[in-house]
Amino acid sequence: MAKILRSETSLGRRENELRRELARTFWLRLAAWRPVAVLSVLLAVAAVRRASPWPLAGIPVLALLGLGVELRRREMADEVRNLEGGRRGENKMASILAERLADDHLVLNDLELRLGHDRAQIDHLVLAPSGIYVIESKYWAGTLSGDVVDSNWTQKNRGFPRTVKSPVKQCERQRRMLISLFNLRLPDDRIHPMAVFTHPRARLEIRGGEGRVFTLNQAVRFINDHCFDPPVLTPSDLRSLADDILRHQT
Repeated sequence: MAKILRSETSLGRRENELRRELARTFWLRLAAWRPVAVLSVLLAVAAVRRASPWPLAGIPVLALLGLGVELRRREMADEVRNLEGGRRGENKMASILAERLADDHLVLNDLELRLGHDRAQIDHLVLAPSGIYVIESKYWAGTLSGDVVDSNWTQKNRGFPRTVKSPVKQCERQRRMLISLFNLRLPDDRIHPMAVFTHPRARLEIRGGEGRVFTLNQAVRFINDHCFDPPVLTPSDLRSLADDILRHQT
């Protein structure tokens, strides 16, 4: 069983912040629609008394105020759902890494890297004698299609296609920053960028994705298969690098 040195916190923190904001906007919602309803009635009465439609023109303006609050609440609710899915996928990935990797592997979850003005967030980082595995996990359902060199892919879930950004590009950027930030001097083929799809209904049709695009089980098998490679990091190297990365989080 691998050693977990850091757990996910950022998605849960953001989700809690949004839930608190949604609770606050519930009262703002009431405050926005109540005067809209009252003033709309008053404007309608005024229009009848004056036998003129002009007072009614103010009703759409008032309604826009309430709609603004509704749209903001919908955006926040959508983001909460996305965060829930992302957190569920990351926790599932972290759990399986811990359970199914060897005990000489170290797992660090939810890392933020900063290099000057540049920033990157790594979902999971596995440090092993065989090398380093930079993992970007996605809880995406449906069929993912495209080419591994493309910046955008197509996701088709229940008949509705949409364009999504390639997580391969994302984890390759994270890999480059990790190498620069900690001056890693390992062979290139021992630092692996991995885009992992953790949803049980994910189907991958990515051209050229071998060794870079995985389902959850494929990712664990890939890391474990490399256990037989000649080691490039000693236990003390692994612990020292893990400590450097953790210090960078403060």
